[in-house]
Amino acid sequence: MLEMKNIIAIISFAIIVIISVPYIKDIVKRRVRPERISWLLWTLLGATYLVGAIKTDGAVIVLLADFLVTAITFILVLKFGVGGKSWFDKISLSIALLAFILMLALNDGPIYGLALAIFVDLIGSILTIRKLRRDPASERKYYWGMLVISELLAVASLNVYSVENLLFPVYAVIINTIIFCFIKKKAPKSAEKAIEKF
Repeated sequence: MLEMKNIIAIISFAIIVIISVPYIKDIVKRRVRPERISWLLWTLLGATYLVGAIKTDGAVIVLLADFLVTAITFILVLKFGVGGKSWFDKISLSIALLAFILMLALNDGPIYGLALAIFVDLIGSILTIRKLRRDPASERKYYWGMLVISELLAVASLNVYSVENLLFPVYAVIINTIIFCFIKKKAPKSAEKAIEKF
């Protein structure tokens, strides 16, 4: 019989997979306009976590599924998304890639690499928040709200509570809650034109 924490972890993972289906449909139907650089950075981080799990016999299946969902979303975002053209996006991407390379090169303990991973993720999140300030209806509340619930369940499923284990999931809950709060059902009339130049 599965332990309660394992069941919670499975539910957390299932939520991510299930909510990704309508989110991907919304991207294709242009109901959602994700930020390209954000999803590029999140895909790179997902690939890194997956490789790390393979090397350490970690949760490969879970991370593989998570990476595939993120990668599929990123591929679609290349066509249906926004962003990536402004000087702000390009500078943000350069800084994030530098931090990403430094994260891969660091061998001084997990906390430093984790801090850099959060920094890279934060840059991606800031770009999405910046986009939402211009076009607050370009994302869907259901997706980000369910992500927060999934991450709270992920925290509850941890077997060991330490700084290393808690830092990223707690950060993810906070940043995704902030993104959730920026999303509005209706955008200003000027938002569509503003986002086209984004």
